[in-house]
Amino acid sequence: MRWRFGPFGLKDLFTLINLMGGVFAIVLTAEGRFVAAGTALMLGYILGDTLDGPVARMTKTSNAFGSELDTATDHFTQAIAPAILVYAVYSHGGHRAGGIALMSVIAACATIRQALFSVAKLGNPLMYCGLPRTVSGYGAACYVLSHFWFDLNPVRFAAGAVVISAFALLNLLPIPYMTHRGRRRMQTYVQLLVLGFFVTPVIAVVLAPRYVFDVLFLWMFGYAVTAWIPIYPEEKRAFYARYREWAQEVSRQ
Repeated sequence: MRWRFGPFGLKDLFTLINLMGGVFAIVLTAEGRFVAAGTALMLGYILGDTLDGPVARMTKTSNAFGSELDTATDHFTQAIAPAILVYAVYSHGGHRAGGIALMSVIAACATIRQALFSVAKLGNPLMYCGLPRTVSGYGAACYVLSHFWFDLNPVRFAAGAVVISAFALLNLLPIPYMTHRGRRRMQTYVQLLVLGFFVTPVIAVVLAPRYVFDVLFLWMFGYAVTAWIPIYPEEKRAFYARYREWAQEVSRQ
């Protein structure tokens, strides 16, 4: 079966699903339907971003075009759309200046990260360098859409300014965060945590839909705080040795 038409392959349909999730998130945000916007963003990720890679491998249609399309789409859905949503929620709550500042920080840090890793690849499949945009962007969106962490928090806007800014700045810090693509097997407790990440939001959808974004934010926050722990000391030493080389490569380009 033919899976490709020119540079466009079946896998790219799933990338476009992810893209449309971001588009609808922005439309719904403009209409003031913030929870629906976050839902569109998450559905785009689940039905699109998580599937385009496996489909590409299954159909053997990986190519440079698909990689660039996926990267551009991820930047849109994981940085720009969440930044706009954060701004809208803050502006709606009477904190327009704070919303503009947070939108700027989210977009700036994610865009700088994008540029840095476009210049030179770090090349370590076991570790991300800095907090990935998936966590920082979606974590920011989940925070402002949460019930317990945001709606019921009397200092929600001030706390959000700290948490969301920290998420964004962690994009740029040389902290090794574990990925799911490493060559070695993840520790058992990490595998259980990954399973929990997939199972608990589904349970929340069924039993407590009002708290779905609370559950997702808790996982994003937990990853940001602890996902460097499963990296072994020798792996961290190798990471920082490679990071110093990478930083010199970026400076020379």
